[in-house]
Amino acid sequence: MPDENAYETVDLRIEERVAWLTLNRPDKLNALTPTTMTELRDIFTRVDDDEDVCVVVLRGAGERAFCAGMDLSWSEKLTPRERIEQGRLGEKTFAMMERTSVPVIAAVHGYAVGGGLELALAADFIIASSDAKMGLVEITLSARPPYRPKMTEDGDPDQPEFGGSAPGWGGVKRLPERIGKARAKELLFTGARIGADRALRLGLVNDVYPADEFDKRIGELAERIAAMNRYNLRLVKELVTYGYDWIEPHPS
Repeated sequence: MPDENAYETVDLRIEERVAWLTLNRPDKLNALTPTTMTELRDIFTRVDDDEDVCVVVLRGAGERAFCAGMDLSWSEKLTPRERIEQGRLGEKTFAMMERTSVPVIAAVHGYAVGGGLELALAADFIIASSDAKMGLVEITLSARPPYRPKMTEDGDPDQPEFGGSAPGWGGVKRLPERIGKARAKELLFTGARIGADRALRLGLVNDVYPADEFDKRIGELAERIAAMNRYNLRLVKELVTYGYDWIEPHPS
């Protein structure tokens, strides 16, 4: 496996059967770039084949954000054709993460918005810090004031001249699967950012840990899962994900 210095925008550290995968652009709120996508794809390919990894914890560096979605400096430069391809790149990357054999936990603190929340939704489940703020906010980028954010006051680079625009990295599929269609529609129609407590009530996150205990509690959870047999973790994940029945065990 590569060491923690092998990547430009992410940090990978493997300790005691836990792969700690950290988005490492804190000055940009860990916003996603093509380089990040390429590095994530490489990491999940490697982790999937590493028998020493039983669980992956995905998190963001710095105090402010898990991930603020797509880096606008990337988005603003895209041609119409490239805009189509970036959607496919994100969906393929997140699908690869979703299919990783072992459990993947998204440890979300601070902002997880737009593509950042879509990334978290591709994990097996999300644990939130009490300071987390989450939402699929794409629809607000072309909204009327006061709902349009300052960053798109002069127009939304992702809004086509004709036709509509919606979250393009799997969020419109995974959010309803997680919280139900009606609740998902409310969040998608309004582009609202919600706090950790409401996210817990909706079923978007599995649990909320106090911010001052977050790293410690995530470590304890990862340690417990990592203590399990890797083959059984892989089997259970596959059974649940694909709705299989486990009728006959392996012969001894």
